[in-house]
Amino acid sequence: MVKPDLVAYLSTNLKKHPIDELRRQLAHEGVSDVDFDDSLKAAMHSPTTAGLGREAPSRASLVFLVAGVMLVAALAAYMTLRREPPPEPPPSTTVISATGESAFVGKTGYVIRLPKSYEAIAAFKDEKQTTETVHFCRTGTDPTNFLHKGLFGQLGIVRLEVRPNPFAQSLSGQERLARGVAAEHSARGDKFTVKNVQVSSLRGVQVTTELPESGVETFILGETVMYQFYGGQEDEIYRDIVNSLRDPHAETL
Repeated sequence: MVKPDLVAYLSTNLKKHPIDELRRQLAHEGVSDVDFDDSLKAAMHSPTTAGLGREAPSRASLVFLVAGVMLVAALAAYMTLRREPPPEPPPSTTVISATGESAFVGKTGYVIRLPKSYEAIAAFKDEKQTTETVHFCRTGTDPTNFLHKGLFGQLGIVRLEVRPNPFAQSLSGQERLARGVAAEHSARGDKFTVKNVQVSSLRGVQVTTELPESGVETFILGETVMYQFYGGQEDEIYRDIVNSLRDPHAETL
């Protein structure tokens, strides 16, 4: 028999509790199975519970969807692990000769002889490792000093940046480089001088700045890369480092 009060109770609680749990609870309170089943049918067709019959498929679909996403993610992770890692670029290293002299070997194979008690600290500016930055400094120098160009002369720090040579295919690369460097310093209002230089068989340009900040830069054109040195002053340490450069493509190697 359908009991209105039982129908109302079931309509309210069907969304909160499983049907079997409600049946057991109401059986303890004296509701017969016949009354429960009749009232349950009426409650299932009431406006508040009419959507219950359609909930199960949507939940099942959600479960399958989540399982599918997890399966795809797991497969993608597995395929990533299966891939061969990309080859590592040749590392920058410091080598020591039999005579006790040390030298720095850069990523592209160039060599810089290190002054006594000096070390080379290398890093890359970009993820593709196209620009290598090397600081030559006395052993034990605090790397935070590399951020302040004004300290380079005082601390004997020389910075080198190695990047692809923008004039590699140009027969007038040295002249174009000199014009570009002069134009850049003129635009800033610097007081400077520019001269052509040569290191081994490689040609380049050197600019010395007096104001607003003293410093020296030397640009050396390799076959495939350009070497840009910077120091606080053109002293013996700076000249030794720059002049010791050996490019892997130069005839003198």
